[in-house]
Amino acid sequence: MTGLLLVAGCNGEIGGITAGAGEDAPWAGEDTPLPPPVNIPPVHVQCAHVGSGTDYQVGPGKQFESIGDVPLESLVAGDTVRIFWRSEGYHEKLMLGGQGTAEQPIRVCGVPGPGGELPVIDGDGATTRPELDFPFDGHQVRGLVIIGHKHDDAYDLAPSHITVEGLEIKNASPPFRFTDKAGSAASYADNAAGIFVERGDHVTIRACEVHENANGLFIGTGGAEILTEDVLIESNYIHDNGSLSDYNEHNVYNEASNVIYQFNRFGPTRGGNGNNIKERSAGVVIRYNWIEDGAHLIDLVDAQEATDSVALPSFHETFIYGNVLLRTGYGPSMIHYGGDSGQTENYRKGTLHFFANTVFVKNEAYRDYERSAVFEASTNDERIDARNNVFASSQEPTDIRAVTFMGDRDDVAAGTLLLAGNWVMKGWTAFDPVPGPQLLGKVDGLDSQIVGLAPPFAPVEGHDFLPATGGPLVGAGAALDGLPAVEHQYSPHQQAKARSDGSSFTIGAFAP
Repeated sequence: MTGLLLVAGCNGEIGGITAGAGEDAPWAGEDTPLPPPVNIPPVHVQCAHVGSGTDYQVGPGKQFESIGDVPLESLVAGDTVRIFWRSEGYHEKLMLGGQGTAEQPIRVCGVPGPGGELPVIDGDGATTRPELDFPFDGHQVRGLVIIGHKHDDAYDLAPSHITVEGLEIKNASPPFRFTDKAGSAASYADNAAGIFVERGDHVTIRACEVHENANGLFIGTGGAEILTEDVLIESNYIHDNGSLSDYNEHNVYNEASNVIYQFNRFGPTRGGNGNNIKERSAGVVIRYNWIEDGAHLIDLVDAQEATDSVALPSFHETFIYGNVLLRTGYGPSMIHYGGDSGQTENYRKGTLHFFANTVFVKNEAYRDYERSAVFEASTNDERIDARNNVFASSQEPTDIRAVTFMGDRDDVAAGTLLLAGNWVMKGWTAFDPVPGPQLLGKVDGLDSQIVGLAPPFAPVEGHDFLPATGGPLVGAGAALDGLPAVEHQYSPHQQAKARSDGSSFTIGAFAP
């Protein structure tokens, strides 16, 4: 498959203005409970060499015929590896571990083909440059594009300011095999990733298409001095990753600190088994994305390896805003907040701020006792504050084909949900109307929401989810009470445009 986006301003610059919340944003690395402001969204990715280092050009008729000819183990600040599109993909593995700077990042970018085709990095039969310096040789099976600490570097010398953009990355998954740096045949691990970040600071993944891997992205492997920090995931198309038989692989699986998602398109997971986004990170911001299906669309759970992150205030404050979230069939709760290990001391135990999103459940084909829930909280220590969202479905739910706000886990419905300024489809209920789960949690404010009989979009058939002109969403939202301004809205696909609400807020992910 080819990418849908000709994006990337290799360091995200448009006319000298940084696009998106780029690597040199002043908030990066700070433990602040509020997400950073949004600058100008990316408009076009141009894989040009702009740094002070070396311009490594790879492809037909270029200095380097293959990626493995480039001394990737020796890249320094200001170096650019430009991979030019060719009709046959590059069946080669990459390992990046150098130190860039905010002004001079290390960049690997794709130069698209004549029709906008992204250069393909294909894990099927991939070869490995013998000189590559992996964190440990055992990490070779974990990914196709790997960012991590070079084994021969000083232990405290972390990879930093590394950008990967404008590439199609696929087939890092069993049953595919590759040739390792010793020249031996090897199989990918069951949890391999298209992009695997063992460790790094200021890592940007932009304008890539990532698919058909066990995990699309897998970022972070531990805490303390090996904690991955300041990750930007921007304008990518990530879809069809995961396993056909296992729910433990996902489109994205992270455990880091300060992770921002913006302007991405997330398609369904492979087989629908894994989650679309699974996050164990502190400081998570998910804004202006299109997220469709997966087991959970978003799974925000406890720290597992980086348990020291639990002490950070940012671990207990998560921001999800300006997104389109689609459930197109029966499945688990769309958004799980809390934990999944049973070690409740490491659970979120904070507030999920969920505002200015459009949630749509396509439920017309549900059979009796098939149902959907938007949220699921692990314990009563988790709180969800939902403001100015659209909660709509293709049909009005019934008691035996329910759409509920709060779902249950192990027959217990826990957590607190506060609703304010939302538009809600008639028939949606606080909890499952069929007796069963033990109700420990509560939902406040449902009786005061705006209730509608039909989806308030124009037109709903096109699934663009724009508010109907003069309809019930326009200017009807509640105050955001100190939450970040909703400055942009998603533009299909992998783009964004400025949003202006005027003197009053419009409900949902889109303003008129």
